[in-house]
Amino acid sequence: MEHGNQSLSTLADFVNDSISPRHNRTMRGYSEFDEDGYIRISLYSLIFVLSVVGNGLVILTLVQNHRMRTVTNVFLLNLSVSDLLLAVLCMPFTIIPQLMRKFIFGEIMCVTIRYFQAVSVGVSCFTLVTISSERYFAIVEPLRSRRWQTRSHSYKCIMGIWLLAFILMIPIAASQEVIQIRNSDRYSCREIWSRALRDVEILYSVSLCVILFVIPMFVMMLAYGRIAYRLWADINQQVNDTTEETQYRKKGDGTGSQSTPLRGTSQKNGGGDHVSLRPSNLHHSVSSRRRVIRMLFVIVLEYFVCWTPLYVCSTWKIIHYQSIHERVSNLAWSMMLLLAYVSSFVHPVTYCFMNKNFRKGFVSVFKCFLQKRLSSNTEMSNLTANSSPTVRFQTTEYTRVQSVE
Repeated sequence: MEHGNQSLSTLADFVNDSISPRHNRTMRGYSEFDEDGYIRISLYSLIFVLSVVGNGLVILTLVQNHRMRTVTNVFLLNLSVSDLLLAVLCMPFTIIPQLMRKFIFGEIMCVTIRYFQAVSVGVSCFTLVTISSERYFAIVEPLRSRRWQTRSHSYKCIMGIWLLAFILMIPIAASQEVIQIRNSDRYSCREIWSRALRDVEILYSVSLCVILFVIPMFVMMLAYGRIAYRLWADINQQVNDTTEETQYRKKGDGTGSQSTPLRGTSQKNGGGDHVSLRPSNLHHSVSSRRRVIRMLFVIVLEYFVCWTPLYVCSTWKIIHYQSIHERVSNLAWSMMLLLAYVSSFVHPVTYCFMNKNFRKGFVSVFKCFLQKRLSSNTEMSNLTANSSPTVRFQTTEYTRVQSVE
């Protein structure tokens, strides 16, 4: 005797539950879809386009601009690849079964699609954790991390991330089946565990929840919290140094002292040393650091908002399968999925397009593309111009023949 999946291991299973034989609202699925189907399709399509365009632009910019291939940007490139994979493999194969109310792609595609869906989620999650750790050591512990923060090391980390995701998601590939919906000619791609492996299923599901949500959330909050604290302390230090310098100058002016006034204020560079910072640049430096702090807060908030509903409901689903489907509608499941998919296009916005240097890199790549197009059009125009006398000659001869006839 077998039963349906009760884990978070495959995102689309939340939607498939709406056509599951155990779902007591299966026959109402058609009317429910008619009511909100257009909303779902529109939102899925919008998120799909934004994700593909956003991550595609990030990949194009980083691939074309070699000067931007820093350690952090290498991880951002990997994040964009995984998010693009998530969008391409998840969204179309979520929308189409909802439209047709059945899975039509066959057994092989069922296993392949679901496996790579899960792998892309794992890679995206592990990359976010790696980025937070890399930023922490670069800002808070720069001297300790300088030796190993290289591109070659980042490539090794990325290989490890993909390998870990592939291994971690093997049980998902092994448990996928295409089953026929009871009393119908429809089929569903499901994750099926035998009752003998019930305890293993629960352990695996809880482990995924901890590995993909609890631990990453804790690591990002800790790393970005320490970074924000360090940046805020530097801001206060800069303000205090500027205040002391101003008082020193006023005192020197009042006593007629011939001592040379300070030309700048000190700023910690992250390793405990101080470098000169002119007072005229203080406002810019403080504003820049505050923007970084806000961005770090936004990153954690995005991850929390996008993934918490899905992981909370997955835990509820493991504890009591029937009660959650009695209380949560199909539309609610779709909205939770949409929130998870939203993360695939907010990452490019938060990490890349909010970064001034990245925007400049994108503009330069876009200008290069336009120049190539203009150059290509110019060559075509020259080719046409060079061949135009022959065309005119042929046209003249054709007209002359017509007139003779």
